[in-house]
Amino acid sequence: MSESLDAIRLRIEALGMDFEFIKTIKTSMNGIERETWLLEYEGAQFVFVAGQKNVTLGWDIDQCPLGEGLLKGLREEFDLIYSYYYQVERMELQEDYQGQIKEANAKGDTTTAKKLESELEEKLKNFDEDMNENGYTSWENFIGKWNEYLSKCLSPLRTVDISDMIVEVDSRYLNKDAQSLSQVVSLLKEGSFTLATEDEWEYLCNGGARTLFRWGDLLNENIRQDIFGNGKVSQDDENISSVLEWPNMLGLFIAYDSYKYEIIDHTQYVKGGDGGSSLCGGDGPIYVLPCYTAFYRQEIYEREYGLSKKYYCYRRIIRLS
Repeated sequence: MSESLDAIRLRIEALGMDFEFIKTIKTSMNGIERETWLLEYEGAQFVFVAGQKNVTLGWDIDQCPLGEGLLKGLREEFDLIYSYYYQVERMELQEDYQGQIKEANAKGDTTTAKKLESELEEKLKNFDEDMNENGYTSWENFIGKWNEYLSKCLSPLRTVDISDMIVEVDSRYLNKDAQSLSQVVSLLKEGSFTLATEDEWEYLCNGGARTLFRWGDLLNENIRQDIFGNGKVSQDDENISSVLEWPNMLGLFIAYDSYKYEIIDHTQYVKGGDGGSSLCGGDGPIYVLPCYTAFYRQEIYEREYGLSKKYYCYRRIIRLS
């Protein structure tokens, strides 16, 4: 039987931190409904999150098959890329050169025509190699590259116990630039608050659900539009508002922006995004989508880069015994 709201309130009041109890709220996702406290502390909102024993976290591409809804969305995204970036752009490149070659031959300039033919052959070869490397030449190539990348960037499959927590509803950016992740982690753990471990952060993101994304086994046109801006949004869809903007099943705003690096209690990697590098770089779904999973890890190389207050954020928590 779950703990009563009154009992939870007594535990929080025992901290002596003057949390203001705003109201009780019901949070839900994927058919699961929970009731908890919405709190406020020095102008910031927090929620009580009940822990859980024997929670499965992480991902293994062999033991965690993708659901049909996600595979369908991936296939649609691949088809869009294949039909436009691969087929159309390749055709336009070829037609442009063939027009120049035809014009050169019409002028009797065979030297220029042969040079253009050689350039076209080289550019088409490089284009095909680049598309193949990024998985865009066939569905089998695409899904193979997807699984290869997931195996590198996601945390390992494991089972852990999670304690009860008071958790900040949304992350907050650093108040100044920093040079060392180690130093920032140490500073953010001083005082009454601390940072979530990777185990805790993944639990907070997915609520214990075993789907790759916090919103479930789904990658429909609206979600693809939210992330890539290239899906066709249905005006008749009752879920027209961005799923990325919804609080998750625990009432938290988390893993909704690939530009955000969220600092956890770790000095080698962060969670929640890659600073927008894959999205801005046009790297496509294979590299962009994993940023939105609870299990994504982004390595941080302190010797090469500092920590910009515009991209690095953190979420305060308190563990309750």
